[in-house]
Amino acid sequence: MKILQTARWFFPHTGGGTIRVYNIAKNLVKLGHEVHLLVHHPDSIEQCNVNHTDEKIKLQEEYDGIHVYRLPYYPPNFLYWSISIPLMTRKAYQIIRQQKIDVVLSDNPPYLVGTASYLASRMASIPMVINVHDVWGATHYSSIQYKVGAMLEQFCTRKIGHFVTVSEGLRTVLSDSFQIPTENIGVAANAIDLSRFNINQNQVDQILARYLQFNLKKSEKYVVFVGIMRQWAGVQYLIEAFGKVIQVHPELKLLLVGGGGDKEWFIELAQKFQIMDHVIFTDALPYIDIPAFISLGTIACAPFPSTRVTDQKQLMSPLKVLEYMAAGKAVIASHVGGMENYITDHQTGLMVPPGDVDALANKIIYLVEKPELIKKLGDNAREFVQNEKFGWLASAKVVEKMLLESQNHFLNSNLENISK
Repeated sequence: MKILQTARWFFPHTGGGTIRVYNIAKNLVKLGHEVHLLVHHPDSIEQCNVNHTDEKIKLQEEYDGIHVYRLPYYPPNFLYWSISIPLMTRKAYQIIRQQKIDVVLSDNPPYLVGTASYLASRMASIPMVINVHDVWGATHYSSIQYKVGAMLEQFCTRKIGHFVTVSEGLRTVLSDSFQIPTENIGVAANAIDLSRFNINQNQVDQILARYLQFNLKKSEKYVVFVGIMRQWAGVQYLIEAFGKVIQVHPELKLLLVGGGGDKEWFIELAQKFQIMDHVIFTDALPYIDIPAFISLGTIACAPFPSTRVTDQKQLMSPLKVLEYMAAGKAVIASHVGGMENYITDHQTGLMVPPGDVDALANKIIYLVEKPELIKKLGDNAREFVQNEKFGWLASAKVVEKMLLESQNHFLNSNLENISK
């Protein structure tokens, strides 16, 4: 198949959305398909977690066998929401015609991408599948953006017949909310590339040598968090909890890896709780370097808060937790919807109630005082994710199946219309 994949996020943005888009595309290529990926310009997106380098962002390039196209830069504001749809529609249609695309795979939300992709696919008379990453309604969007996004979500889900989601919980939400038959929704869970975490100490040292400004030391004990610096990731609870932790274990350091719109507020919070001497903030880092930073952690945390997304039963498919586990780290994670699919308490990690600062602090203190348990949890976690069902190739095969089904359904529908 020749596939046009559309998304909002891609490198140099770093985050869960980009990681999913990249790995699905890369593994579709591995399965023998030709993938063309159309994305927004990263600097046009508000609150984007971008790893900026001196290299100019290219509007067209080949990345690991994926043909990547980016929209031109426009300043990030609400007006961009309205102009991005016709911009992406036009570019998507152009690619479809020039490359003779067979099917569109659109990653959402927000449904700016889905709406543009649907319009382009209709203009070109080819089928489309929506890859739904999570439920619509991230907390950083304004009320107007939320309402517009909800309208576009309704529009797209009523027009499209085949979907892919990250979890069984999200499949249930989609089916119940939009009356979509469950057999038309494939579940392609977030996954892990274990090879990225098979790194030796020499490789770690070489990577960290490029980041001397952070003054990282192998002799230190770090509690590590990797992800976007936003409140929806729960970093504020980890910072507050760490203020309690260092009263008992002042030798510990908190390593916060990532960039994002709330970073300055988190720095102010760290100052408020008087932990700045114990915390290291990085910026957004290249995807390829992340395993080296995780490797420094004695404990790795995923302090997700209670939100409309995380409270949904069986909904989450947390990439950061899978990466921590692949690195063989002892994980402390919030007990949010779907986390139980990965963390079995005291077996593959520890869980705490979301937003409970005292519980989080106590679990960190408890764990750091039990080195044998740290090793057991890390070893069990690594063994758990070695199952091939956690590989991206398995998820890409689910996407491939839904793309083929959408093609067959589209062809049969056209034949029925002709016969009439």
